[in-house]
Amino acid sequence: MKRLALLSALLISSAVAQAASAATSPSFLDRQTNNVEMIYNVDPALQCFRSARDTAELRYGLEHCDIALRDPHMNFRAQTVLNRGIIRYAMGDRSGALRDFRLALDYNPTMGDAYLNQALVFAAERRPDEAFAAINQGIAMGSAKLHVAYYIRAGLEEDAGRTAQAYRDYRRALTIKPDYQPALREVERFRVVSRQAPAS
Repeated sequence: MKRLALLSALLISSAVAQAASAATSPSFLDRQTNNVEMIYNVDPALQCFRSARDTAELRYGLEHCDIALRDPHMNFRAQTVLNRGIIRYAMGDRSGALRDFRLALDYNPTMGDAYLNQALVFAAERRPDEAFAAINQGIAMGSAKLHVAYYIRAGLEEDAGRTAQAYRDYRRALTIKPDYQPALREVERFRVVSRQAPAS
């Protein structure tokens, strides 16, 4: 279970960062009185993203997620809610995280990474049936991080005692991303033994 809990920060939504304006773009005002004031524009959605990505300054990030979501014209609402859920999870608020992941799916029902994050929370809460359902839905939706999805499912399979299925999913993760270090480390623990057919 510890292996899965460490993955939550990997499932942030980067669309906010790609689309957001520069976080510190200065503008100059009050030129008429020869006084120049420098005002910095801080994009709250970008601050929310950074806090989720780095799992740092969590309260600051949470406040900025809320500010961003109060703007009725803000784009990338599902991604920002997803990032807020990750921050809440990092702060120990699992129920709040699950609410945010559900809300992200209300905004975008095909958001595979929201299902992956749900699976991580369900796994941490020892709710394996719900974790499997969420991870399978994330895979079906074509998550942007399918290698991570298969890695998570492999961990769930291993926790459930299904070693062969776990090994197959670790291998699937490596098929998608051959240099994915977490899966490489896990695969090294397995030994594949060929079974001989019984003599007739």
